[in-house]
Amino acid sequence: MVYERDAVVIEIKADFDPYGGEYTHISLGYKLPIPRPPEIEHMYPPPPRPVMYKHILHIIIPRDEWTGQYTMWQEYRVICKDNGEVEVKRKE
Repeated sequence: MVYERDAVVIEIKADFDPYGGEYTHISLGYKLPIPRPPEIEHMYPPPPRPVMYKHILHIIIPRDEWTGQYTMWQEYRVICKDNGEVEVKRKE
């Protein structure tokens, strides 16, 4: 059984290890549906919908190898195969 999920880049931040190594930490996540309370549905103007993302994959790249491979809100397809292989394909 193959697990597939659409994901977006939701975070890019600096990361460090205790020995002075510098990294770029990229987080991919997918949007979780958040239901609105019924009383809000009748408000005018409607308030913005709350958005929450569940992290699905973290990629950590050494700082000297970072060339801007990922940018915020890029869309990807994450595929996890039965044998443990993981594919991250950029959506066109």
